[in-house]
Amino acid sequence: MNEIVVARYNENIDWLKFFDSKKTIYNKGDEIDVDCVKLQNIGRESHTYLHHIISRYNSLSNVTIFTQGDPFPHCSDFIDKTHLIIQEGLDKPFQNLCSWVLQVDNLQCRCWPYHCWPNLLPEVAHSLFGEDFNHPIWFGAGAIFAVTKEAIHRHPIEFYEKAIRFHDTDIDGYAHAFERLWPTIFEGLL
Repeated sequence: MNEIVVARYNENIDWLKFFDSKKTIYNKGDEIDVDCVKLQNIGRESHTYLHHIISRYNSLSNVTIFTQGDPFPHCSDFIDKTHLIIQEGLDKPFQNLCSWVLQVDNLQCRCWPYHCWPNLLPEVAHSLFGEDFNHPIWFGAGAIFAVTKEAIHRHPIEFYEKAIRFHDTDIDGYAHAFERLWPTIFEGLL
């Protein structure tokens, strides 16, 4: 079984009516009249994704599609791509669904918000993967992707518990570091 996991703030999620598949909505915004899990509004979508992985680690779907509440600015053909994954699954551990794929070399990301926190990405990468980690990173802007259960299970639950602790601070930028690291986390490129 495949699943769509939505990290909602106050976006309109009426687009979910196009899917009969399993859906889990995490709501960090105003109350809505749909079945959802209420979460504290911290850590943007990365906190939500990590929360889902930790809480469902032993009962994950075969493929999980992680998305923001409004995926369309980052993935205009999200509905078509998602239907295809739900029907056919994935033939690889991780699939970026964002329209823009960007590169980071030497953990030096100059995109917003790194002008404010230039050491943010190295801090997270070195904490998760070790001080020697310095691989080029290709990531999808918007953190919208599909991943297999096996790819998630490449790391023990303790890895994700460590990762979610970055969101115990008021630094919202950690979510941007995770946006850049999802492919590395799940594709096993270490």
